[in-house]
Amino acid sequence: MRRSMLAAAAAFPIALAVAAPAFSQTAPPAPNAPAGTGTPTAVVPLSEQEIQSALQAQGYSNIRTVKHDGDQYQLQAQRNGKPVLLMVDARTGRYSEHPS
Repeated sequence: MRRSMLAAAAAFPIALAVAAPAFSQTAPPAPNAPAGTGTPTAVVPLSEQEIQSALQAQGYSNIRTVKHDGDQYQLQAQRNGKPVLLMVDARTGRYSEHPS
């Protein structure tokens, strides 16, 4: 499941709907159940390294974790030479970008 979320992160820009529409983009949510079973399974959160790798695939660099609270990560990074603050949900893989 983690590989499919990383593949989706590399293929599509993702973001939380927390930021203003000008700053955010949204990707489809991560699947919660295996196909055809109809039985939900626990979603395993992405690790810090998986989050950073997915963000690097989206064009972010100099990524460092500022704060981690449960499945929520706050990271600082650079994109196009500008500093940004990223809020990431490790369960869904969605993030929002804010000017830093």
